[in-house]
Amino acid sequence: MIEVGPPAYTGKRRAGIDGQPRFVFAAVLVVVALVVLLLRTMTGGGTQQPEAHLPVEPLAPVVPAGENPAAMTPAATHSPSARPSHGATSPAATSAAPSASAPPPSPSTSASPGTSPGATGTPAKTIEAEAAANRRPGQMTVREVSTASGGRAVTGVGNNRVLEFTGVTAQRAGEVTVTVAYLSTEDRSCWLRTGRGNWQQVRFPASGGWDRVATVTLTVRLEAGQNTIEAGNTTGRWCPDLDRITVAPR
Repeated sequence: MIEVGPPAYTGKRRAGIDGQPRFVFAAVLVVVALVVLLLRTMTGGGTQQPEAHLPVEPLAPVVPAGENPAAMTPAATHSPSARPSHGATSPAATSAAPSASAPPPSPSTSASPGTSPGATGTPAKTIEAEAAANRRPGQMTVREVSTASGGRAVTGVGNNRVLEFTGVTAQRAGEVTVTVAYLSTEDRSCWLRTGRGNWQQVRFPASGGWDRVATVTLTVRLEAGQNTIEAGNTTGRWCPDLDRITVAPR
C-alpha cells in the first residue's frame, strides 16, 4: 500500500526551519544591548571621569564676560574739557592694540585743596591714569597728549586687561562721586568697579577726538580704609584712553 501525507515523526527537528526563532531572538537581544550601551554613552550614564583641574592664571582680574546694554550706567555728565590740539598725534579709532613704545610714566597724584570730606571722610582727590603707583599691565602704554591733565594719557585699557587706580582712602564706608576724564573718537563702554565690589558698565560718548578730553561722572561705594578703582573691558573690546579720575564726596 502506498501512504500519502507527511513523513512520520522521527523525534528529530529540522535545524534549517525549526532553529530560526532562536537565532532571531538572539540577534534581537544583541541589537537591544548595543542600543542601550549607545544611549548610556550619549547621556553620560557611564563611569564619570574626574574633572580636570585647569591651571589658575595669576594675571590681572578678568572683567565680566558678557555685556548687557540695559545694565550700563549712563554718563551723568559729558563735558569736553579741552580744545583739539592740531599738533597732537591721534591714534586710529580701531580696536588695534596701541604701540608698545611710550614715555616713562609720571608719578602724579594730587588732592584738591580746600575741600571738606563728605560722609565717608574722603576729601576730593585726583589720580592721574599714568601715576606710577597705579597697577598697569605692560601692554598698556602712556602717550603724550597736550590737552590731558599732566600732558599724558593711558591707552590700551581693555581687551581683558585692567587699569587699577590706587591711593583712595575713606575713613568710613559710603558712597562717593567719581569723575573719569577720557579721550575717544567714538562711543565706547568700559567696566568699572571699586575694591572687590560688583562691576558696572559705563558708557563713554565720543569726546570729539583722541586729543580732546571729556568726562563722565558716576557714584561708587567705598569701604573704610584703602580702596582701589579698576577700569577694564572684555576680550576684543577697548575702553577709551584714560586721563585721570577725581574722587569727591557726595
